[in-house]
Amino acid sequence: MDISQAIYARRSVRKFTADAVQREQLEELVRLGAAAPSATNRKPWVFIAVDEPQQLKRLKDRLPLGRYNAPAAILVCADMRRTHPLAREFWIQDCAAALQNILLGAVGMGLGGVWVGIHPVGLFIRGIKKAFGLPEHIAPLGVALLGHPVDVPPARTQWEPSMLLWQRYSQSVGDDEPPAQMGGE
Repeated sequence: MDISQAIYARRSVRKFTADAVQREQLEELVRLGAAAPSATNRKPWVFIAVDEPQQLKRLKDRLPLGRYNAPAAILVCADMRRTHPLAREFWIQDCAAALQNILLGAVGMGLGGVWVGIHPVGLFIRGIKKAFGLPEHIAPLGVALLGHPVDVPPARTQWEPSMLLWQRYSQSVGDDEPPAQMGGE
């Protein structure tokens, strides 16, 4: 599968079989996450792989938007001590790039995954910090819930020609229309 195929094939999977994800696969997914770019090459990532049922339950109990039956998860956080003093908030982009790499890597392994956000919701952040013993300087961004998909959704893109502008923003026909309704993929 080439990279374009993997990108189009990456879909949010919320139903998983009971089959375990191998620890070697989780380690490789973390390696792929750590291959992401980071602002000023600070590499602030901290990854917590979760495959024990009790810890998965703790995760689900604190993330009401992520209560799926995934047999594994990778929590993506940042060590704020490794961020650049002039660009501290770039940790969000750094961790988002890492999480996307993990989800694309999962596709390449025949796994499915769904990104469940944590940051910037204070309730979620506090719950995850407490459940996983995260010190103050570790900031959780999100989690990839991972497993073998029950069904593999068809590849697709959400591309619409109106998304592409050239050189600068210009008002176009249809700007008065509200954006398409937000919904899960």
